[in-house]
Amino acid sequence: MLVRFTKGSVTAKTDTLVCERPDGTRTHGAMPKQGILPHDAFHFVVETTLGWHDAFFGQLAAGASLDHLTTKLHGQKIDWSKNVEALQSESLVECLQAEQWGGAADPATFTATLAITCRRRHVTSPVLTPADLARVRLALREFGAAWRPLAPGKSLERTFP
Repeated sequence: MLVRFTKGSVTAKTDTLVCERPDGTRTHGAMPKQGILPHDAFHFVVETTLGWHDAFFGQLAAGASLDHLTTKLHGQKIDWSKNVEALQSESLVECLQAEQWGGAADPATFTATLAITCRRRHVTSPVLTPADLARVRLALREFGAAWRPLAPGKSLERTFP
């Protein structure tokens, strides 16, 4: 699936995400600006780096619409038992976003924080080694280095397996 992240204008409150599936279907929507990187970019980096296929982007690749999936994962009536990897991804993204604002924690502290975040979503914490965490952090830095200098209206295109 081709994934396109497009930067909105400086005054816009959103950037744009477009996912084009191999069968020609697509889904798209607004990504609220959150400062450093779009929230969905964190998902993309986490899921591709860790090889997760049943989280946010995996479900988009399988045919879910962006609006439906966002509502499903952030809504009040989520079926916790059927969305474990997606909720683990959401927890991991939340922890990584916090690091972007407040600085990186050592792996043990990060793992403890992730476990707390996962418990709030009623899912087990994913197994994340210090090497996994280092790979994700590096991939986020690389994505950010490509995203930050983009002019409004310009895009980054990536492929989700």
